[in-house]
Amino acid sequence: MAHHNVSRILIDQGSSCDVMYQELFEKLGMKMEDLSSYEGTDLQGFNGSTIRPWGLINLPVTFESKES
Repeated sequence: MAHHNVSRILIDQGSSCDVMYQELFEKLGMKMEDLSSYEGTDLQGFNGSTIRPWGLINLPVTFESKES
């Protein structure tokens, strides 16, 4: 947005997704059996391309030695 005047910014606070690529999926030792089915729509990139996710996975996250 450099060199442009921005008169309006829209913020969506409810839709977020983190995309894990195949290389990381494999490095974490994940298997296809670890995925839950994905019932949503295809993801669309900024260049207009679309891709169908393999599925969903819940990953544990650790902050300051406490699991959440």
